Amino acid sequence: MAGTDMDLGRPQPMPMTAPRAASSRAQPAPDAARPAEAADGGAARRNSAERKVVTVLFADIVESSSMVSGRDPEEADQTLLTILQVLTDAVERYGGTVAQVLGDGIMAVFGAPSALEDHALRACLAAQDIARSAIDSDEFKMRIGISSGEVVAQIIETGVWTDYRTVGETVHVAAKLQQRANPNSVLLSRETLDLVPKGLTVRPAGTLRLSAAAEPVTAFALEAAQAMRRTAMDLLSAEGTLFVGRQPELALLTGALRRAERGQGACAILIGEAGIGKSRLTGELMRSPEAAAFTTTIWPQFPIRRLGDPDDLEAAARCLAQAVCGAMDGPAADGPAEDGPAEDGVAVARLTAAARSGGELAGEAMRELLGQPSVHPLWQGLDPAQKADFSVEGLVAAIRELSVERPLLILVEDAHWTRGLTNRLLDALAEGAEDARVFVLVTSRPDAPAGWSAPDTVHAITLEPLEPLQADEFLDHWLGHSPSLADLKARVATQSQGVPLYLEESLRTLETTGVIVGSPGRYSLGRADARMVLPATVHGLLASRIDALDPGPRRVLMHAAVIGTSVDLGLLRAVSPIPATDLPAALARLEQSGFFARSRLLPNLELTFRHALVQEVAYATLTKRERQPLHGRVLHALRRRSDRNLPNRAELIAHHAFYAEDWPLACAYGRRAGRRAEMRCKHFDAGRFYEQALKALDHLPDTRRNTQRRIDLWVGIPLVLLPQGRQLAGDPLEEARDMALGIDDRIRYARATSLKASFQWVYGVLDGAIALSRSALDHLGNRGTMELRIQGLMRLGGMLVDKGHFPEAQEKLEQARSLALAHAPRARFGLTAVAVAITAAYQGRCLAELGRDDEAVRVMLHALDIAEEVGHAFSVSSVKVHLALVHIIGERFAEALPLLKDAITITEATRLHIFQPITLGALGYAIARTGGAAEGARLLNASLEQAHILNHSLPRPRILNWMSDLALETAQHDTAIGCAAKALGIATDSGQLSEQGWSHLALAQAFTAVGQHHEAMEHLAAAETMSHQLSMLPLADRCRTFRLCLAASSPVM
Repeated sequence: MAGTDMDLGRPQPMPMTAPRAASSRAQPAPDAARPAEAADGGAARRNSAERKVVTVLFADIVESSSMVSGRDPEEADQTLLTILQVLTDAVERYGGTVAQVLGDGIMAVFGAPSALEDHALRACLAAQDIARSAIDSDEFKMRIGISSGEVVAQIIETGVWTDYRTVGETVHVAAKLQQRANPNSVLLSRETLDLVPKGLTVRPAGTLRLSAAAEPVTAFALEAAQAMRRTAMDLLSAEGTLFVGRQPELALLTGALRRAERGQGACAILIGEAGIGKSRLTGELMRSPEAAAFTTTIWPQFPIRRLGDPDDLEAAARCLAQAVCGAMDGPAADGPAEDGPAEDGVAVARLTAAARSGGELAGEAMRELLGQPSVHPLWQGLDPAQKADFSVEGLVAAIRELSVERPLLILVEDAHWTRGLTNRLLDALAEGAEDARVFVLVTSRPDAPAGWSAPDTVHAITLEPLEPLQADEFLDHWLGHSPSLADLKARVATQSQGVPLYLEESLRTLETTGVIVGSPGRYSLGRADARMVLPATVHGLLASRIDALDPGPRRVLMHAAVIGTSVDLGLLRAVSPIPATDLPAALARLEQSGFFARSRLLPNLELTFRHALVQEVAYATLTKRERQPLHGRVLHALRRRSDRNLPNRAELIAHHAFYAEDWPLACAYGRRAGRRAEMRCKHFDAGRFYEQALKALDHLPDTRRNTQRRIDLWVGIPLVLLPQGRQLAGDPLEEARDMALGIDDRIRYARATSLKASFQWVYGVLDGAIALSRSALDHLGNRGTMELRIQGLMRLGGMLVDKGHFPEAQEKLEQARSLALAHAPRARFGLTAVAVAITAAYQGRCLAELGRDDEAVRVMLHALDIAEEVGHAFSVSSVKVHLALVHIIGERFAEALPLLKDAITITEATRLHIFQPITLGALGYAIARTGGAAEGARLLNASLEQAHILNHSLPRPRILNWMSDLALETAQHDTAIGCAAKALGIATDSGQLSEQGWSHLALAQAFTAVGQHHEAMEHLAAAETMSHQLSMLPLADRCRTFRLCLAASSPVM
């Protein structure tokens, strides 16, 4: 081709004998709502541009100039047209669209205008056919390049020409690959290879760059392409696969196998959408002990048929012959051989003889199906329809006869792609298997317009998406249990909605894009700032479903996707691309097709996308230029609604204002929606709204009020990160402090300083945190809100508790509690407190360490009543954890257990990772002390690992001391000493005086157990000193008791 830019010249008008410029498949109608635009100086009609994930193929005739040099123009034209016909035939054969025909080559697109789930494989098959045609010819040679990715596609029509215009990096990569290819070879990109899980043979072919600044593109040379799909056999041989959630269905199928082995054959069909796990279930069935007694034959169905492929019944006969030949006395065989008809005379004779149980002509039909022409005079006189009838009879008769010797399991995958004769064969098998040792298992999709329609006698098993707990099990298995992945797991589970393929492909994409790093079962968060990318494989699958809709419902679906996963009918009317009178019929069609479900009737009708990924694909199809005004129309409609009949109106306005680029509204409602989410402990949502509000501020004037808003947001974002156990990127709190000082806003300076102290507190910089907290209160003085003062005192009191300064901590916490009760006894005071409840939680633990146990329990039970009354998850979990710690200090382990189990449930549900290490550790210790030593040890180790992953040092000394105590009870003396010594070191580094005291006591006990009495007495003396200095009566009592025990057992001491 002369160049690689798609704007290099127009396609040449082709004479009547020219190849078609596009396939005969229907293209989307131009959008009547778009005004006519001028192009190239003349009137042009454009349909709405759409974003598509496609595979682009460039094919160029090598040295075309020499082919036409010195020749008559008509002769040259005919020569090139003959070659171009080969190219366009190959493209159309595999469902592609010829977007442009230039003088010496073509550009073809697979997956547009209508999406194809296997567009990459189709492009490779077309390229292979083109290359083989060139190799077989002495008259021309070809260079071919293929790449896959996102493009913007649009049909442009004038009175002179029609152009299917595609723009994007993918187009240029394909063109560059074509230029780099050797004659009669095909180069493809990594993106194309990744979209074809099975069927391609390639070898590395170096890299190329589109420009000096661009990332290198990895190239691969195509050696072979086959029309294949991943089947149950592939999953059967895969290692490390996880089978989740299909046990009832598997039990039904294994029961059917047992009955079939006894001669009660049957036919069953698994029905489920693409990716739901049909192949996984059939693969697991083939692993079962029941299947080992069967000869298995697999008839995979494909939507693509290559030239020279056997017809439907021939393929079935060859599969059967291969299975019988290879599995009569051994394990089940794989699918059909790729080398053509079976040439094993014994197998052919055996199947022919078996088919003759259905009659002489049935046997002759089998012989012909296996590639050996019949010379039987009666057979020769039959017409094709009669031969087809006998072929079906012969196959059924052979299957029944062969099953007498060994039962047969026949697996027909993807029956939504079956054609006429295969459908007739399945009908006959469904009836013929009933009294034979045969089990026929068929898989199919529910929304397929063609394929096999199972009769009522066939047992249908519908597969539903995995339950949330099953999806969680799947994600835990593959990702592991790193707390850093909790938010990501929740997002993947919500997005995938229990469809196993979507889960798998999402995880694969997360790994390749660097969002997660590690190995299966031990992943952690990589790039926290990376956004989740929709897997291209899933995009193609869902886009093909969307593009199969009629134009009206399809556009309604895409416009509904702008609103979100939940679609209020009133909002949909505001953006509907069709008249209001036609909207009910379009929505009914979308409900019937499985895209929507009704989620609410009152006070107004609401529809929900059945799959969040369908909404994402439909939205991604719209161009950014088209999305913005649609968001604006939704925003306009939202402002006319009230919160009463649209409970999430604030969140919707924040979202749509941001994408409509209405920056004042985006900032105002982003902050409001963030606060609402924060109060509901929806920290991820709160952070998202705050970040959008902050971005909106970048577009607003630089005024003092907007500077104050920026400070508030820089404080708000870290505030929602803290309960999630997530560390800050950069130091926005320091920037907020500097900015507050710059505008002399001491209240905001105090708020930012107090929160910065909280981060230092959580991550073990205890002395620095206390100093910052005191500074915040000093700067606040008599200014600021009561809420801010209460929070400051509460945080300082909590830090002093962890430090071990219990009398001062009690003083500060009592001040906070008194102010809170006086200000509003039942009010909520932001994320970190329902002030009375949180303050009382710290007070209770402080009182327990001071030996005022009864008072501690009474204060905390009152606090728990308040926290549960207002329903603030952070407050409830905080009080329960601290009350459990009070019980553990008092050795009431059975009373601690239910509190800790409840706290675990809350922290996991709301992703309050800040509490998880200490909660998990306390639960482990309580379980171990009530008889569950093994389970307790496991939980303690897990809690220590979580604390390490989250980089939380404060819980580690206490957890390690608990582990030392348990190790001492089981005579693991070295472990006990090691844990206690490590606890003492961490507590010393972080400045936790109280934990140092408990660590000294643990070391005294451990050293005594191994006879190191001098070291034991030194640590016991240190523990006693600290207990007196810090007024820790429980620690003093333990030290006194231990010294008495020592004295009783060894009078010399």
